[in-house]
Order: sequence, then structure tokens, then C-alpha cells
Amino acid sequence: MYIIDPTDLITDVTPSTEDADFLAVNFQDNFRTNPWKATGSVESTLTLTVSTGSAAIGLSYMNSGTVNVLVVTAGPTTEHDELYTIDSDNPNLFVNYGAVGAATITLTFADPGTTIPYCGIVRCAAVHEFNNPKYGMTEGLKDYSIVKRRNSGALYYKSRDIVRTFSGQFNVTRDSDFYTFMHTIIKAHGQEPLFWKVADLSNHDWAIFAECSGMPSGSHSYFEQSNISFSLLEAM
Repeated sequence: MYIIDPTDLITDVTPSTEDADFLAVNFQDNFRTNPWKATGSVESTLTLTVSTGSAAIGLSYMNSGTVNVLVVTAGPTTEHDELYTIDSDNPNLFVNYGAVGAATITLTFADPGTTIPYCGIVRCAAVHEFNNPKYGMTEGLKDYSIVKRRNSGALYYKSRDIVRTFSGQFNVTRDSDFYTFMHTIIKAHGQEPLFWKVADLSNHDWAIFAECSGMPSGSHSYFEQSNISFSLLEAM
């Protein structure tokens, strides 16, 4: 499991273009559906200036078919340069490129079809690594749609966003990882949405910008090991 540190290290952003109603700074808020949007249905870029110490970048709520992530440090030295295919049913991306110094990161959004590229969330910072969840983790959906039963018996349904949920347990070393998770991250930031990769699989099905739907709890069942129970709700 990976969590991007809540202290975002992006200090500046330069978009190739931006819609006056959907500025590039939008992707730094906590509202996934309030995106940066380009001005035309062409390849578009976001160029980020990032402070020393970043190790991962997370993107959410995109409509491009591919995103290229280029990380360049002083020299210039190319630290990471890879093209990623985005799943239109789950438009999230988590890239762990390893800790670097001050960097310029160029995100290239391509293959948008006839639509204008947009991106709702970008987070770039140090990354916390924990053990993967235990077998039996659950994944589900929460529907924000309006559902009413009419007097006639017919169902009224007004479609709104449907978001993902995750819940499960993972095992940690108590003296280090338990308190990093419970105090450094959760106690300090509460239910503020964070960027997670719930398991370290090579695909991005479990990359998610999410809040804790309930505060995590732990059990100290072993001499040096503890279990943490968590539940996540994808941010809107």
C-alpha cells in the first residue's frame, strides 16, 4: 500500500492552455470533479515545478487515452519518462518514480478523441509505503444518485456520481509504521482526501483519491506487530 504524503510539493504549474472557467490550480484542491481543462481537443500539457523530496505522483478524474509522465532534475537528468494508458472506466494513475531532488514534471495528456482534455486531481510528494491489505479486502460502490419511489410505484432515478469504496485490514510494525499511519498521517490530517494506491499491483485499478469514511482503528494482537482496519470513500 502507498499513500502520497499530504504535504504537496508542487510549487508552480504552467499549462499549455487552460479554460478561463477551469484553471490549472483547480487540480490542487480536494474536489475531484472541479478540474483543470484545456481549451481544445488536442494534446495538452501541465508542467509542474516540484520541490526536493517528491517520490510519487497521483492523477485522478481524466478523460485522455494516454498520459506521459516525464520527471527531470538538475543537469538535466531524466529520472522517469513513461507513457501510461488510462482506463476510461477508472481514470486514475499512480506513479512511484523514487525520491528525487527539485524537479520539473511534464504531464502530457493525449488521445482525448473529440473531447477537451481535463484532469481533476494531481498530487506530488513523498510517499509512505505500508504492507498490502490482507486477503478479504472489500471493494464496492456508493451511489449519490437521487432515488425515489413514486406513489404509482414507479421508480424516479436522477443519475449522479457513483464512487468507489474500499475497506480491509493490513499488518504493520508497531513502533514505526503503526504510528506513522495513525498519527503522522491520519491524526494530523483527519478525513482530508489523500492519494492512495491500496495495493502495489502494476495496474492502477486500486489507485484512488479518497477520504477515510471512518477513522481507522488498530489492534495490538502481537508483540511487535499490529493490525489496522481502514475504510476509504472516493472523494468527489
